[in-house]
Amino acid sequence: MVTIKDVAKLAGVAISTASNALNNKYGVNPKTRKKVLEAASQLNFVPNPIAKGLVTSSTRNISMILSGPSSFNVFTNPVFVEVVRTITATLNEKGYHALLNIVSSNEEFDMIPKIVQSRASDALILIGSRQEDEELSKLLKRMNTPSLVVIRGITSADVFAVSVDNRQCGYLATKYLIEMGHYNIGFIGSLPKVSMAEDRLNGYFQALKEAGIDRDNSLVIHGDYYQESGFTGVKQLLSRASHRPTAIFTANDLMALGAMEALQYEGLRVPEDISLIGCDNIPNLHLLRIPLTTIANPVAEIGKLAALKIIGELEGGDELPDKIVLQPELRVRGSVRSIRR
Repeated sequence: MVTIKDVAKLAGVAISTASNALNNKYGVNPKTRKKVLEAASQLNFVPNPIAKGLVTSSTRNISMILSGPSSFNVFTNPVFVEVVRTITATLNEKGYHALLNIVSSNEEFDMIPKIVQSRASDALILIGSRQEDEELSKLLKRMNTPSLVVIRGITSADVFAVSVDNRQCGYLATKYLIEMGHYNIGFIGSLPKVSMAEDRLNGYFQALKEAGIDRDNSLVIHGDYYQESGFTGVKQLLSRASHRPTAIFTANDLMALGAMEALQYEGLRVPEDISLIGCDNIPNLHLLRIPLTTIANPVAEIGKLAALKIIGELEGGDELPDKIVLQPELRVRGSVRSIRR
Protein backbone atom coordinates (compact mmCIF):
# COMPACT_ATOMS: atom_id res chain seq x y z
CA MET A 1 0.00 0.00 0.00
CA VAL A 2 1.29 3.44 -0.94
CA THR A 3 1.91 5.65 2.10
CA ILE A 4 2.67 9.31 2.59
CA LYS A 5 6.29 8.27 3.15
CA ASP A 6 6.41 7.05 -0.46
CA VAL A 7 4.92 10.32 -1.68
CA ALA A 8 7.47 12.36 0.29
CA LYS A 9 10.32 10.25 -1.06
CA LEU A 10 9.23 10.65 -4.70
CA ALA A 11 8.71 14.40 -4.25
CA GLY A 12 12.06 14.75 -2.48
CA VAL A 13 10.61 16.41 0.62
CA ALA A 14 10.19 15.62 4.30
CA ILE A 15 7.16 13.60 5.37
CA SER A 16 5.85 16.58 7.36
CA THR A 17 6.11 18.80 4.27
CA ALA A 18 4.25 16.24 2.17
CA SER A 19 1.55 16.04 4.84
CA ASN A 20 1.19 19.83 5.00
CA ALA A 21 0.98 20.06 1.21
CA LEU A 22 -1.66 17.34 0.95
CA ASN A 23 -3.70 18.94 3.74
CA ASN A 24 -3.55 22.32 2.00
CA LYS A 25 -1.86 23.98 4.98
CA TYR A 26 -0.25 27.37 4.73
CA GLY A 27 3.49 27.85 4.67
CA VAL A 28 4.15 25.36 1.88
CA ASN A 29 5.90 26.76 -1.19
CA PRO A 30 3.56 26.55 -4.21
CA LYS A 31 6.21 24.74 -6.27
CA THR A 32 6.75 22.25 -3.46
CA ARG A 33 3.01 21.72 -3.10
CA LYS A 34 2.78 21.04 -6.84
CA LYS A 35 5.59 18.47 -6.65
CA VAL A 36 3.89 16.68 -3.77
CA LEU A 37 0.51 16.62 -5.50
CA GLU A 38 2.07 15.31 -8.70
CA ALA A 39 3.88 12.59 -6.74
CA ALA A 40 0.65 11.61 -4.98
CA SER A 41 -1.16 11.44 -8.31
CA GLN A 42 1.61 9.40 -9.91
CA LEU A 43 1.51 6.88 -7.05
CA ASN A 44 -2.32 6.87 -6.89
CA PHE A 45 -2.01 7.80 -3.23
CA VAL A 46 -5.31 7.82 -1.32
CA PRO A 47 -5.13 9.24 2.25
CA ASN A 48 -6.55 7.12 5.05
CA PRO A 49 -9.43 9.31 6.32
CA ILE A 50 -9.34 7.80 9.82
CA ALA A 51 -5.59 8.25 10.22
CA LYS A 52 -5.82 11.69 8.72
CA GLY A 53 -8.47 12.66 11.24
CA LEU A 54 -6.37 11.39 14.13
CA VAL A 55 -3.29 13.31 12.99
CA THR A 56 -4.97 16.56 12.05
CA SER A 57 -7.88 16.44 14.53
CA SER A 58 -10.03 17.02 11.46
CA THR A 59 -12.94 14.87 10.38
CA ARG A 60 -13.68 16.85 7.20
CA ASN A 61 -17.31 16.57 8.25
CA ILE A 62 -19.54 19.64 8.46
CA SER A 63 -22.76 19.27 10.44
CA MET A 64 -25.87 21.05 9.21
CA ILE A 65 -28.76 21.53 11.61
CA LEU A 66 -32.02 22.13 9.78
CA SER A 67 -34.83 23.19 12.09
CA GLY A 68 -38.49 24.09 11.76
CA PRO A 69 -41.83 23.77 13.54
CA SER A 70 -42.33 20.26 14.92
CA SER A 71 -45.68 19.91 13.19
CA PHE A 72 -44.22 20.39 9.72
CA ASN A 73 -41.81 18.60 7.43
CA VAL A 74 -39.02 21.12 6.88
CA PHE A 75 -38.49 19.70 3.41
CA THR A 76 -41.82 21.21 2.37
CA ASN A 77 -39.88 24.49 2.30
CA PRO A 78 -38.14 24.70 -1.12
CA VAL A 79 -35.73 27.34 0.20
CA PHE A 80 -34.31 24.89 2.75
CA VAL A 81 -34.08 22.15 0.12
CA GLU A 82 -32.06 24.34 -2.24
CA VAL A 83 -29.77 25.62 0.52
CA VAL A 84 -29.03 22.06 1.71
CA ARG A 85 -28.42 20.92 -1.88
CA THR A 86 -25.96 23.69 -2.73
CA ILE A 87 -24.10 23.48 0.59
CA THR A 88 -23.71 19.72 0.19
CA ALA A 89 -22.57 19.97 -3.44
CA THR A 90 -19.99 22.65 -2.63
CA LEU A 91 -18.64 20.76 0.40
CA ASN A 92 -18.32 17.58 -1.66
CA GLU A 93 -16.43 19.43 -4.40
CA LYS A 94 -13.90 20.56 -1.79
CA GLY A 95 -13.47 17.12 -0.21
CA TYR A 96 -15.77 17.64 2.77
CA HIS A 97 -18.81 15.67 3.86
CA ALA A 98 -22.17 17.13 4.91
CA LEU A 99 -23.95 15.60 7.90
CA LEU A 100 -27.61 16.66 7.99
CA ASN A 101 -29.53 16.77 11.28
CA ILE A 102 -33.24 17.61 11.11
CA VAL A 103 -34.83 18.82 14.35
CA SER A 104 -37.80 20.82 15.54
CA SER A 105 -37.07 24.37 16.62
CA ASN A 106 -37.46 23.54 20.32
CA GLU A 107 -34.87 20.74 20.01
CA GLU A 108 -32.22 22.88 18.33
CA PHE A 109 -30.60 24.20 21.52
CA ASP A 110 -30.12 20.64 22.81
CA MET A 111 -28.79 19.35 19.49
CA ILE A 112 -26.01 21.93 19.08
CA PRO A 113 -24.00 20.90 22.21
CA LYS A 114 -24.49 17.19 21.41
CA ILE A 115 -22.99 17.58 17.95
CA VAL A 116 -20.06 19.68 19.16
CA GLN A 117 -19.27 17.36 22.08
CA SER A 118 -19.39 14.26 19.85
CA ARG A 119 -16.46 15.67 17.83
CA ALA A 120 -18.03 14.12 14.76
CA SER A 121 -17.63 17.29 12.72
CA ASP A 122 -15.38 20.32 12.37
CA ALA A 123 -18.02 23.04 12.10
CA LEU A 124 -21.74 23.82 12.26
CA ILE A 125 -24.09 25.36 9.73
CA LEU A 126 -27.52 26.31 11.06
CA ILE A 127 -30.41 26.48 8.59
CA GLY A 128 -33.85 27.76 9.48
CA SER A 129 -32.93 28.65 13.07
CA ARG A 130 -35.71 30.55 14.83
CA GLN A 131 -33.85 31.21 18.07
CA GLU A 132 -33.51 34.75 19.31
CA ASP A 133 -30.23 36.37 18.23
CA GLU A 134 -28.85 36.94 21.73
CA GLU A 135 -29.55 33.44 23.04
CA LEU A 136 -28.25 31.75 19.89
CA SER A 137 -25.09 33.86 19.91
CA LYS A 138 -24.36 33.02 23.56
CA LEU A 139 -24.76 29.29 22.93
CA LEU A 140 -22.59 29.21 19.81
CA LYS A 141 -19.89 31.27 21.52
CA ARG A 142 -19.75 28.73 24.39
CA MET A 143 -19.37 25.89 21.87
CA ASN A 144 -16.07 27.36 20.63
CA THR A 145 -16.39 25.80 17.18
CA PRO A 146 -16.74 27.53 13.79
CA SER A 147 -20.45 28.20 13.30
CA LEU A 148 -22.41 29.80 10.51
CA VAL A 149 -26.05 30.80 10.19
CA VAL A 150 -27.72 30.92 6.77
CA ILE A 151 -30.80 32.70 5.42
CA ARG A 152 -31.03 35.10 8.38
CA GLY A 153 -28.48 37.53 9.67
CA ILE A 154 -27.17 37.50 13.22
CA THR A 155 -25.68 40.36 15.19
CA SER A 156 -22.95 38.56 17.15
CA ALA A 157 -19.41 39.13 15.87
CA ASP A 158 -18.52 35.56 16.90
CA VAL A 159 -20.96 33.88 14.50
CA PHE A 160 -20.62 33.90 10.72
CA ALA A 161 -23.73 34.50 8.62
CA VAL A 162 -24.76 34.36 4.97
CA SER A 163 -28.13 35.93 4.31
CA VAL A 164 -30.13 38.18 2.06
CA ASP A 165 -30.87 41.75 2.99
CA ASN A 166 -34.13 40.83 4.69
CA ARG A 167 -35.03 44.42 5.46
CA GLN A 168 -34.71 45.18 1.75
CA CYS A 169 -37.04 42.25 0.99
CA GLY A 170 -39.79 43.83 3.06
CA TYR A 171 -39.03 47.28 1.71
CA LEU A 172 -39.08 46.29 -1.99
CA ALA A 173 -42.35 44.36 -1.66
CA THR A 174 -44.16 47.12 0.20
CA LYS A 175 -42.74 49.92 -1.96
CA TYR A 176 -43.98 48.13 -5.09
CA LEU A 177 -47.48 47.78 -3.62
CA ILE A 178 -47.50 51.48 -2.75
CA GLU A 179 -46.37 52.36 -6.28
CA MET A 180 -49.36 50.35 -7.54
CA GLY A 181 -51.66 52.58 -5.49
CA HIS A 182 -52.09 50.44 -2.35
CA TYR A 183 -52.00 52.22 1.01
CA ASN A 184 -53.89 49.77 3.20
CA ILE A 185 -51.40 46.88 3.14
CA GLY A 186 -51.56 43.81 5.36
CA PHE A 187 -48.42 41.99 6.50
CA ILE A 188 -48.19 38.30 7.46
CA GLY A 189 -44.76 37.50 8.89
CA SER A 190 -43.03 35.18 11.32
CA LEU A 191 -42.07 35.08 14.98
CA PRO A 192 -40.93 38.37 16.51
CA LYS A 193 -37.41 38.66 18.01
CA VAL A 194 -35.89 36.54 15.21
CA SER A 195 -33.76 38.86 13.09
CA MET A 196 -35.03 37.71 9.68
CA ALA A 197 -38.66 38.19 10.70
CA GLU A 198 -38.01 41.56 12.31
CA ASP A 199 -35.95 42.77 9.34
CA ARG A 200 -38.68 41.97 6.80
CA LEU A 201 -41.26 43.62 9.04
CA ASN A 202 -39.05 46.69 9.50
CA GLY A 203 -38.62 46.93 5.73
CA TYR A 204 -42.42 46.97 5.44
CA PHE A 205 -42.63 49.74 8.05
CA GLN A 206 -39.85 51.71 6.34
CA ALA A 207 -41.67 51.78 3.01
CA LEU A 208 -44.91 52.86 4.72
CA LYS A 209 -43.11 55.65 6.56
CA GLU A 210 -41.41 56.95 3.42
CA ALA A 211 -44.82 57.11 1.72
CA GLY A 212 -46.36 58.96 4.67
CA ILE A 213 -48.65 56.05 5.58
CA ASP A 214 -49.42 55.65 9.28
CA ARG A 215 -48.53 52.34 10.91
CA ASP A 216 -51.59 50.20 11.70
CA ASN A 217 -50.75 47.26 13.95
CA SER A 218 -54.11 45.63 13.19
CA LEU A 219 -52.67 44.92 9.74
CA VAL A 220 -49.68 42.96 11.11
CA ILE A 221 -50.03 39.20 11.72
CA HIS A 222 -47.31 36.87 13.03
CA GLY A 223 -47.23 33.41 11.43
CA ASP A 224 -44.55 30.72 11.17
CA TYR A 225 -43.44 30.84 7.51
CA TYR A 226 -45.46 27.77 6.51
CA GLN A 227 -48.48 27.53 4.23
CA GLU A 228 -51.07 26.95 6.94
CA SER A 229 -50.08 30.13 8.77
CA GLY A 230 -50.65 32.08 5.56
CA PHE A 231 -54.18 30.67 5.48
CA THR A 232 -54.92 31.42 9.14
CA GLY A 233 -53.13 34.76 8.86
CA VAL A 234 -55.58 35.96 6.21
CA LYS A 235 -58.49 34.88 8.43
CA GLN A 236 -57.06 36.90 11.33
CA LEU A 237 -56.28 39.86 9.12
CA LEU A 238 -59.78 40.08 7.68
CA SER A 239 -61.40 39.75 11.09
CA ARG A 240 -59.32 42.25 13.03
CA ALA A 241 -58.14 44.90 10.53
CA SER A 242 -59.85 48.26 11.01
CA HIS A 243 -60.19 48.47 7.21
CA ARG A 244 -59.95 45.55 4.81
CA PRO A 245 -56.54 45.68 3.12
CA THR A 246 -56.34 46.16 -0.63
CA ALA A 247 -53.05 44.23 -0.68
CA ILE A 248 -51.16 41.72 1.47
CA PHE A 249 -47.42 41.12 1.73
CA THR A 250 -46.52 37.70 3.11
CA ALA A 251 -42.93 37.42 4.30
CA ASN A 252 -42.40 34.24 2.28
CA ASP A 253 -43.96 32.45 -0.67
CA LEU A 254 -45.29 29.46 1.26
CA MET A 255 -47.46 31.76 3.34
CA ALA A 256 -48.53 33.50 0.13
CA LEU A 257 -49.82 30.17 -1.20
CA GLY A 258 -51.81 29.68 2.00
CA ALA A 259 -53.05 33.26 1.82
CA MET A 260 -54.20 32.72 -1.76
CA GLU A 261 -56.24 29.68 -0.68
CA ALA A 262 -57.80 31.61 2.22
CA LEU A 263 -58.78 34.53 0.02
CA GLN A 264 -60.45 32.16 -2.42
CA TYR A 265 -62.23 30.48 0.51
CA GLU A 266 -63.52 33.89 1.60
CA GLY A 267 -64.81 34.59 -1.91
CA LEU A 268 -62.14 37.21 -2.61
CA ARG A 269 -60.26 37.28 -5.90
CA VAL A 270 -56.53 37.82 -6.40
CA PRO A 271 -55.70 40.42 -7.62
CA GLU A 272 -59.13 41.92 -8.41
CA ASP A 273 -60.23 42.20 -4.76
CA ILE A 274 -56.93 41.91 -2.89
CA SER A 275 -53.43 41.99 -4.36
CA LEU A 276 -50.80 39.59 -3.01
CA ILE A 277 -47.00 39.56 -3.01
CA GLY A 278 -44.65 36.98 -1.50
CA CYS A 279 -40.94 36.63 -0.88
CA ASP A 280 -38.18 34.11 -1.84
CA ASN A 281 -39.22 33.18 -5.42
CA ILE A 282 -39.60 29.45 -4.80
CA PRO A 283 -39.88 27.24 -7.93
CA ASN A 284 -42.93 27.14 -10.23
CA LEU A 285 -44.70 30.26 -8.99
CA HIS A 286 -45.15 31.28 -12.63
CA LEU A 287 -47.19 28.11 -13.21
CA LEU A 288 -49.91 29.00 -10.70
CA ARG A 289 -53.36 29.93 -11.99
CA ILE A 290 -52.52 33.39 -10.72
CA PRO A 291 -48.71 33.72 -11.11
CA LEU A 292 -47.32 35.11 -7.84
CA THR A 293 -45.43 38.39 -7.78
CA THR A 294 -42.59 37.99 -5.31
CA ILE A 295 -39.18 39.11 -4.10
CA ALA A 296 -36.44 36.82 -5.46
CA ASN A 297 -33.59 35.79 -3.18
CA PRO A 298 -30.36 34.18 -4.51
CA VAL A 299 -30.82 30.99 -2.49
CA ALA A 300 -28.34 28.83 -4.43
CA GLU A 301 -25.63 31.47 -4.02
CA ILE A 302 -26.36 31.61 -0.28
CA GLY A 303 -25.71 27.87 0.04
CA LYS A 304 -22.51 27.99 -2.00
CA LEU A 305 -21.08 30.96 -0.11
CA ALA A 306 -21.99 29.38 3.23
CA ALA A 307 -19.97 26.27 2.37
CA LEU A 308 -17.01 28.27 1.03
CA LYS A 309 -17.01 30.53 4.10
CA ILE A 310 -16.88 27.66 6.58
CA ILE A 311 -14.20 25.82 4.55
CA GLY A 312 -12.11 28.98 4.34
CA GLU A 313 -12.35 29.42 8.09
CA LEU A 314 -11.24 25.83 8.72
CA GLU A 315 -8.36 25.87 6.24
CA GLY A 316 -7.14 29.41 6.85
CA GLY A 317 -6.69 32.24 4.40
CA ASP A 318 -10.42 32.96 4.26
CA GLU A 319 -11.09 36.09 2.20
CA LEU A 320 -14.88 36.20 2.55
CA PRO A 321 -16.39 38.64 5.07
CA ASP A 322 -17.80 37.26 8.31
CA LYS A 323 -21.22 38.65 7.45
CA ILE A 324 -22.26 38.15 3.82
CA VAL A 325 -25.45 39.93 2.76
CA LEU A 326 -26.91 39.40 -0.72
CA GLN A 327 -29.47 41.65 -2.38
CA PRO A 328 -33.02 40.60 -3.40
CA GLU A 329 -34.87 41.54 -6.59
CA LEU A 330 -38.52 42.15 -7.47
CA ARG A 331 -40.22 39.60 -9.78
CA VAL A 332 -43.43 41.04 -11.21
CA ARG A 333 -46.06 38.50 -12.28
CA GLY A 334 -49.85 38.56 -12.04
CA SER A 335 -50.97 38.75 -8.41
CA VAL A 336 -50.79 42.53 -7.95
CA ARG A 337 -53.01 45.02 -9.75
CA SER A 338 -52.75 48.76 -9.95
CA ILE A 339 -55.47 50.78 -8.22
CA ARG A 340 -53.88 54.15 -8.89
CA ARG A 341 -56.29 56.86 -9.86
